[in-house]
Amino acid sequence: MADVTGCILIDARSAGSRLPRQLAVVAPLARAETFSLGIIDDTGDARLPRMAHRYGARLLSVIPAPLGQRLNDAIARSPGPLLIFPGIGSVSSAETLSRLAAEVAAGRVDVALLPTLQRGPLWRLLAWLRLSRLPRGEGLCLSRAWFERIGGCDPELDDAALDELLERLRACGARTRPTDA
Repeated sequence: MADVTGCILIDARSAGSRLPRQLAVVAPLARAETFSLGIIDDTGDARLPRMAHRYGARLLSVIPAPLGQRLNDAIARSPGPLLIFPGIGSVSSAETLSRLAAEVAAGRVDVALLPTLQRGPLWRLLAWLRLSRLPRGEGLCLSRAWFERIGGCDPELDDAALDELLERLRACGARTRPTDA
């Protein structure tokens, strides 16, 4: 069996009712590539073990905590040099995710922003105005080395955990590939 090149982590609490749809998009990538797929769970929802089995994901049970702490706990138990956090509605195809992960794995960039489904001129203007933040629903693909270099996610942050992670990555000089580039 090939070495795991990265892990795709989806937080069950953040994904909510969109979790099955997200899993349906990323599960083929996890099977085709050498990615592990993990569902982070602090809810104790009885449906999640069956859902994880259906999509070939590992269920990573963590204690109830803010998103930053849940991500840190799950990453500590996940393999591979790449970390992928698909945002809510950010992954429309496994091919796009695979291409962006390949750029990070090859070292061409340290962080790739995963595109949202919204691509019109208004979306681009809003993304430009919010340069230091993730556009709503966007996700990240980054190297584990950079994640560890900056100390992971702030364990006290919930909804803003990935926004703040991106801000610190950029402040520390991580090469970021925006979705439009």
